[in-house]
Amino acid sequence: MNVMSAARLEELCLALRRREIPCDDDLVSAIEADVAAYERDPTPQLPPDDVAELLPLMGWLLYEATWASLNRIPNRFKEVGGDAEVAARVNHERVLRVTNAARRLPWPEFAPRALGAFRALALAESKEDTLESFDRARVVHAEARNRHADHLTYHRERTSPQLASIELHFDEILLQLELAETGTACRIAERVIDRWAEEFAADSEDADRPRREERVQLIFSDLLEGVARGEQALVAAERVAKHNFVDEPTKERLAQHLSFVNPGIMTARAALLVLGLYPEMQRLGYFPLGDDDSWDGSRKNLCARFDKAYQYVERPVTNSKGEPRELRDDLKLAVVQIRLVAALLMPGRRMPSSLAFAPCLSHEVLDDAAVEAMSAWLTETIVDRHGRETQRSTFRGFGGAIMPNFLDGVEACRAAFGGAPGYRAWRARWFILDKYADEPGRAERVSAAAGRPVSRKRPI
Repeated sequence: MNVMSAARLEELCLALRRREIPCDDDLVSAIEADVAAYERDPTPQLPPDDVAELLPLMGWLLYEATWASLNRIPNRFKEVGGDAEVAARVNHERVLRVTNAARRLPWPEFAPRALGAFRALALAESKEDTLESFDRARVVHAEARNRHADHLTYHRERTSPQLASIELHFDEILLQLELAETGTACRIAERVIDRWAEEFAADSEDADRPRREERVQLIFSDLLEGVARGEQALVAAERVAKHNFVDEPTKERLAQHLSFVNPGIMTARAALLVLGLYPEMQRLGYFPLGDDDSWDGSRKNLCARFDKAYQYVERPVTNSKGEPRELRDDLKLAVVQIRLVAALLMPGRRMPSSLAFAPCLSHEVLDDAAVEAMSAWLTETIVDRHGRETQRSTFRGFGGAIMPNFLDGVEACRAAFGGAPGYRAWRARWFILDKYADEPGRAERVSAAAGRPVSRKRPI
């Protein structure tokens, strides 16, 4: 069998992880050829010894190759145009080809990391940022989830003596799969909330109202599922943490020390979007969630689920030597955005932070002063990695909302927590946080939805 050796597979995995090599067509072709060479006819129940050694490493290579290609696909790549869009489509095709190789992989139960290819394909689909691409992403997410369950059931039914180690490997990949699903649910909701006027609205208010109400019900259901998926990711992370996290992925271990932070952020993000929409579900006559006796009870339970998720974000992060590890810049932005949204939805809430990377985190009470401080920090001018001056962040979802039902829902949620109306005023005041603020006509559309003129400049 003329295939890549175990040493070569590991070398490629580490090189991709360290960004020393790209995932190019030659690598994809080599992966496809090796997967085909692993096949046997007839197929025995267990992989032959020469293949058994290679399967876990090939699974890791499928994971790293798709992730490397995914990171070269920009968000909303259909709108980029030119050579950049061509390059994005080439990398999307590579992700698809490697995922198809994962689908053909014999004895996939012995290559759990190969499921990472499905995660990458789902995220690649969602980067197109259209409702059609999100539908494709959901199909792939479901496929990954079903494959994970089938593969793990195979091992449990065999009652292998290495079952505990096998379950650890499957938990490490489950964490990634569930996290990706939660992220897709958030992106779907934020796309609808932010782009309602431009992409989804009907020509008249009489036609638009039922369309909005129908869409609210759909994204609310998606988000609730997203919260549940994120919570499952955190449970998986808890199981993995009993075996300790690692500084860098190896052939033995995958989950790193930030494994609580990302699912904590994404689960909290989904829970806050649900809180912003629950008043509309109540208005539409839906029953409270689960076994709750009232929507007030559902609101409190959603708040508790948010609190539990956010606690994982605040956990100290250390490396294997016990040294503090700083959050990545993207995670820092996400932390401030989450706290800002919590302040907009639940004004006056006390939420102390142990993090200190930004002065705005010193506000323990999420009042108007905290809102202004966090909004100001997000809009500060910084120098990016290319040496260009730019605004630190834009803000999807709450920072770009234009859907009237969502604006109403957030104001109603504020009232339920004892706050005064203020979301529309903040939305207009901090219009520069809108991801789409520079689009022609966007300011006028947001002004109409908010019922007041928007500020095109940083307020302070």
